[in-house]
Amino acid sequence: MSVSRSDTKSNLLSGQKIAMRLACGICISAFAAAASHAASPARISGTSPFATCTADVPTAQAGTLYPDSEIEPWIDVNPVNTRNVIAGWQQDRWSNGGARGLVSGVSIDGGATWATIVPPKITKCSGGIYDRASDPWVTFGPTGKAFFLSLAFNNDRPDGGGGHNAVLVSRSLNGGISWGNPVPLIIDTDGQIFNDKESMLADPADQKYVYAAWDRLQDFTLPSGSKSAAGKAAPRGNHAGDGAATARDRLRMLKSRVRSGNAGRAFVTFKGPAYFARTTNGGNSWEPPTKIYDPGNDAQTINNLVEVLPDGTVADFFTDISSLGETHIGIVKSTDKGKTFHPATLPVSTFVTFNGTSTPDSHEPVRDGNILFDVAVDSGNGNIYLVWQDGRFGNLDRVVFSMSTDAGVSFTDPVRINMTPASPLRLRNQAFIPSVEVGANHQIVVTYYDFRNDQSDGREATDYFAVFCTPGTNVDCGKRVSWGDGVTPKTDIRLTPVSFDMLDAPVARGHFLGDYTGLVKKGNVVIPAFGLVDSLNHTSINTLPIRSKSAVSSSNE
Repeated sequence: MSVSRSDTKSNLLSGQKIAMRLACGICISAFAAAASHAASPARISGTSPFATCTADVPTAQAGTLYPDSEIEPWIDVNPVNTRNVIAGWQQDRWSNGGARGLVSGVSIDGGATWATIVPPKITKCSGGIYDRASDPWVTFGPTGKAFFLSLAFNNDRPDGGGGHNAVLVSRSLNGGISWGNPVPLIIDTDGQIFNDKESMLADPADQKYVYAAWDRLQDFTLPSGSKSAAGKAAPRGNHAGDGAATARDRLRMLKSRVRSGNAGRAFVTFKGPAYFARTTNGGNSWEPPTKIYDPGNDAQTINNLVEVLPDGTVADFFTDISSLGETHIGIVKSTDKGKTFHPATLPVSTFVTFNGTSTPDSHEPVRDGNILFDVAVDSGNGNIYLVWQDGRFGNLDRVVFSMSTDAGVSFTDPVRINMTPASPLRLRNQAFIPSVEVGANHQIVVTYYDFRNDQSDGREATDYFAVFCTPGTNVDCGKRVSWGDGVTPKTDIRLTPVSFDMLDAPVARGHFLGDYTGLVKKGNVVIPAFGLVDSLNHTSINTLPIRSKSAVSSSNE
């Protein structure tokens, strides 16, 4: 028997109201759905559900645990019932990779209130077999099924290797009120193989298909104390499951080889091809994963992000790190729903310099999104938008933007779009961890953090901002002057009315809010999920509706 879209929405909402009363012991009040751009951020996350967990014996693990810290969120909206929103994040972060578990926040009233839901059997603290988890990702299918992707692993390698690890997917049939047991897309028990930085997307036009992609790192570590052919000690392991840190270190190693004239002649130490898996029956089962792009020896992908173009093409975007220490944003496409993929292309040269972010006064390192990027596709006109950190403008990390109007065949030259005011204190000019989304009427929304409000008062004042561009006949978003707050060019909107101190953020190879933040369209607004520092070593996940000033003015007329 078929069920209409309207019936599905009615049944889902009714069932959710009942389930929410059962699941939400304490609901967290958040924003009203019609709030303007000036609304203050509201907290999605609550007290850690793992506070009393003893299953993972955290005192026996290496590293520093930050209880009640929440970082690295992703967010999505139910297309059947847009009042149903799900976010996912890392809960109780470790300094050397991963967290005690992953948690989901769910709202059924458009974001006015949120309940904290723990997907079961991911880590030991949720009834699973793994010590830690990382890189949460959530997506809704066109009929309201929700999927939650996890990277789970054990921290049992004294040499820093990744340990027993798996990419897991959980499914919810009631809008995230409850989750089924996770299904492994891949499991590796060799500590020298680690799966990392996974993403997932439900096909927006076909309920049968959901796609996942990730990089699979293989470490050919030499015996401890051995030297490579270049005379350098071989890198050991995978930083206890911290693949982004591993990739950054390996990029530095490759650049060092090039400078010393040993590129291509050193001992092969690692590989990192892109892997892909899909379901063709709405998540009832998943096909075995396949390798869809291999950059070769001493090269890797990271940050594989799946998108579906308006013509149905499945595209995996990724950072490509070559054996020569070069980085590009690459694309590999499928025109048969992910059954097969065409050869990859590397159309965007990125990361001209490799800086990373530091706090302006104390020069403390900030763990940010460098070597990563975010992508958004306009489902109406097919335009592809990319944002990332890059040092090409003044040898300092800023937010840059590039776009394609030909399905990714070519991209515009990167242009700096963060509107951080020029400061004589050099490091106050940085901007980091950008995200991009397409909002109402094709408007492009980009968010980022910066230090413009720092006062050299012992704190490292940090804020979160949004900037906008609406492409049109006379508006070229490939030019900096086209970006602004919606009314005034070269301005942005501050989303944090009170600055927070970056020095209070947990330290995970730098003060850490996460490698990425979430951003999703919801009706005529875009809503983020992003981290804020509440107190020393304590972070929370927050949200608020984002609209440009032009959109606010229009809605008030």
